[in-house]
Amino acid sequence: MSRIPNFPKSLLDEHKNWHHARHNIDINNPPPGYGLEFLRFHRDFINRAQAWYRQNGLDPSLIEAWVSVPEEIRRTPCYNQAAEARIMFQPESFASADELGRFIESSNLHGCIHQEAARLFGEPEINDFDYAPRYTEFYNIHNMIDRWYRNWEGLGRFRPDGGYWYGSFEGEGDEILLYNSLFGDWWLGKLKEESREDIPGNETRVEWKAIGDSRKFGQINDGRRFRIWDADGDGKLEVLFQHPLEGEWMEGKVRNGKIGWQPIRLEPLGQPPHPQIATR
Repeated sequence: MSRIPNFPKSLLDEHKNWHHARHNIDINNPPPGYGLEFLRFHRDFINRAQAWYRQNGLDPSLIEAWVSVPEEIRRTPCYNQAAEARIMFQPESFASADELGRFIESSNLHGCIHQEAARLFGEPEINDFDYAPRYTEFYNIHNMIDRWYRNWEGLGRFRPDGGYWYGSFEGEGDEILLYNSLFGDWWLGKLKEESREDIPGNETRVEWKAIGDSRKFGQINDGRRFRIWDADGDGKLEVLFQHPLEGEWMEGKVRNGKIGWQPIRLEPLGQPPHPQIATR
C-alpha cells in the first residue's frame, strides 16, 4: 500500500497550511527558529496521524522509519551524502535542534528525498506537500528524520557530576534520564502537569525514580565512546558506550522501571557512509 485510504482531510489541511504559511522562506537559508519549528511540527503531526492510522487497523509496518535512505535515492545528483554523514556521525556538531532542522532543509536532504521518492515509487504527490501525508512513504521519511532528531537529542552533555538527556526512554512522553557520576546510578524523571488553585494554568513538575546503576563499568563520563541513541528503531532511546578496557559495546535499555545492561555488536548497514545498527 502507498496511498492511505480515507486519510482525514483535517490532517491533510493542517500539513498543507503549515507549509503554505512559510512559502516565502528561503529554504536554502532558513531564518533562525525555522529548523526547530520544522522538527517539532512534524514530530507532533506524524504522531497524531499515525495514531489515527493505527486506530483504523492499518498495517503499522508500512509507516515505520526507513533505517537508511534507499540507495536509489542516495545515488541521485540532488542527494547530499556529506550532509547525511554529518547528521549521522557528527550530530554533536549542531549547536541546537534549530541548527539541525535548518541544515536538513538547507542541505536539500528533505526536499531531495521527497522528490526522488515520488519518482522511485511512481507517486508524484509524495513530492507535493499538500498531499504527501496521505502516502505511507511520507511516514517512512519523516519517522527517519525524527530519528535523526532523537539522535541529536540523545547527545546531551556531561557535567562534572554526571549528565542528563531528554527524550523517550520508557514511556511515550518527554522524560529526563539522569546519570550521577558520584554514585554511578541512573534516574528517570517523568514530566507531570498538575493544576493548582493558587497558580494560573498548569504546573509542570518532575517525578524521579532510581532505575539502576552502572558501577561495574566504571565512570561513564571518562571520555569513552558514548551515545544516547534509538539503536533498535523502537522509538525509545538507549544508552550506548564502548567499554574502555574490553572494547565491547554495551547497551542500557529501560524496561519496567529498570535499566538493564547487555553487550551488543554494531554491524554496518548498507554501504558507507551509512549508519550502524545494533544487534544483540
